[in-house]
Order: sequence, then structure tokens, then C-alpha cells
Amino acid sequence: MQIFGAKFGALFLSDSSCFFSCLPESGADYFDVSFLSRKVKVLPLTMSVEVHKEKFVTSVKSNKYEITWVLNDFSAWWDKVKGGQESLRFPSGVDDHVVKWFIIFHPKKSETHSGLYLQAANQTGNLEVYYELAMEDSKRNTIVKKSDLTTDDWSTGWGWDKFIGNGELLEAVKPEDQLYIVCKMTTYEGIINESLRENLPEPMPGSLSKDMDTLVEGPKFGDVTILIDGQRFLAYKGILSARSAVFAAMFEHPMQESTENCIAISDVEPGVFKELLRYIYTDQLTCLETMAQKLYQVADKYDIQTLKSLCRCHIVKKMNSETAADTLVLADMHGDKEMKSHALRFLSGSEAGKSTKSAGWKKMFRTHPYLVDETIGALTARKNVS
Repeated sequence: MQIFGAKFGALFLSDSSCFFSCLPESGADYFDVSFLSRKVKVLPLTMSVEVHKEKFVTSVKSNKYEITWVLNDFSAWWDKVKGGQESLRFPSGVDDHVVKWFIIFHPKKSETHSGLYLQAANQTGNLEVYYELAMEDSKRNTIVKKSDLTTDDWSTGWGWDKFIGNGELLEAVKPEDQLYIVCKMTTYEGIINESLRENLPEPMPGSLSKDMDTLVEGPKFGDVTILIDGQRFLAYKGILSARSAVFAAMFEHPMQESTENCIAISDVEPGVFKELLRYIYTDQLTCLETMAQKLYQVADKYDIQTLKSLCRCHIVKKMNSETAADTLVLADMHGDKEMKSHALRFLSGSEAGKSTKSAGWKKMFRTHPYLVDETIGALTARKNVS
């Protein structure tokens, strides 16, 4: 065998193949190989080289906002205000360098029309903004909606002097006497070029809630036993105390519960208490749809304000003609002024007729007649305003 134009070579023989691996001399781009009186050309093998990869992304920097401004008792508000009325600034809770915005509603801008505008609270320079302003009734039906794309200095407001006719607006908000002003906007603040590194490791998602949920179902461990209607729940004093001032006081003082490490509860259903434990351990719920009112009551009993707020919001959101009277009674029993206000507003609104036919209303008429009087008073007041 002869190898020309190479420093060394390696030979592998099989029944029908001959392979060489070698480095050519400088200037040579192939090897001349003579083997058994046959000359062939062999190209050098390609070396494996790691490829450096990068990705560059170009995008438009933008911020999107959606703001809802609710005007209750609109007719009375309409009669009292003069000139342009401003909403609160948004977004809230951001650094000073972030541009803040507000809505200006000018009722009776002219004898025939009212104006609606969007304005920046600080200097923006020429800023491109797409914005949509809308008015909706209490059932979130659109009364009027307008949009525009404007590039300008937004320290002066942009919008429409004739956004809606005065008569049309006053008629549209009846009978609930409530107006929703909705602003949807996108600000385009420049172009960003970024280099993205690929195939970087990602941390595993947290599992605290999932892990703590095993304590709800687990029959082991625990340092206090809670007895409810023959069922035993093993729990942890430290966790209960951290989440509830009532439990903390119970375990801190030399009461029977703290010395015997056993608590008997008679006014809470086992299923409701199990869901309460789930929230105490994980900050999550699985039965809010079916247990909202019962969980509200137990949250109030054990002074767990975040759970009480969560239940309140759900109850008010789901309130209808069948549940409004029950909601009013519940709010009154627990001294919840916010929920009571929502219930009275609902019962004195367009659903008043249906609500008085519900089982909850009939029960309230027997057990809490003074709440019936309050409802009638709220209904009368709203009619007088409108």
C-alpha cells in the first residue's frame, strides 16, 4: 500500500471495503492511495465541530390597559357635577417613570352632547396610542363605542366632544341608573432588539400548595385533633394559629383545647371544615360554587379575612333573584355593610319583582321583617332619584 501526500494513514479491511483516515500534506485536498495495483482518491474525513447558535428577536414594545369606571346613581351625579370629571390615574402601583393615564368625562359639554377623552398625567412626547372608549349600561350592553389611533403629545387630552347625545345617554342608563365607561388602549413605545439564548434550563414549578394539600387528606401526623360530627381531623397548631387569630387565641391560653390537644366543633359541617382546612393550608378552594355561603360564615367565625373576602365576591357576583334575599340576610347577620349594600341595590333594581317571589324573600319576610322595610326604602329612594 502506498499513500501519497499524507503524513500517516489508517487501514481497515473488510470483505469488500477499504477505509483510510489520514491527514493530507499542506496544499493537498485528497490522498492518492495505491492498493493491490489499484489507485483511488480518498477525501479527508470531516471533523465534528460544535455549532454556536443565537437567536435575535425584534419586537415592538407596547403596554395594554383596560379600565372600567363605574358611575352609580348616575342621574343624581349628572345634576350635581359641572365641567370635565376625571377618573383615577392608571396604572396604579407603578414607578414614577411609567406613564399614567386618566379618563375625562365631560357631561353636558354642549347643550346637546357630552364629551369623553383620554389624557396622560405626565409628559409623553410624541407617543403612538390606539384607544377605544365605550359607554355601557348596567347589564354591560354597549351604548356607544369609538376608537382611534393617534400619535401626538398626550399631555393634552384626545377624544370626542360629541361622544354621545345627552338625551340618548340619560335614557340608556335607565332603569338601574348606572353607567360603565370602559377604556381599552395600547401604547407603542419603540422597537426592541433582543438576543435570546436557547436551551437554557428552566426551574421546576413550585409545589408548595400541592404538597400542603396532602395534609388535608392525610390521616397521619398532626398535633391537634378536631372532632366534628363523629369525624376526626388531624391538624397543626402552628399553621392554624398563623392563619387565624381565633385559633391562635384558643391555643395560646390554658384552655381545655390547648391542654388536651383536642377540639370539638358542633356548628360547622365536616365537609365545610375540610374545605376550610384546605384553604388554611394551600390558599386554594375546590368547592366555592357549592359552599360559598357556608364558607363565608366559617371564615367570619375564625376571622380569616381573605377567605371571607373571596366568598363575598363570589356571592355578590353570582347573586340573582333567587339568592338576593338570602344574601341580604347573611350580610346583615355578619355586619357586612359592603355585601348588604350590593344586595339592597339588587333588590331595589329591575329584578325586584322576581325577587319577592323567591323562597328566600318569603323566609326573610317572616324572620327579618325589618330587612323588608329597608329594601322598600331603598327601592323608593331609587325611584325618587330617577
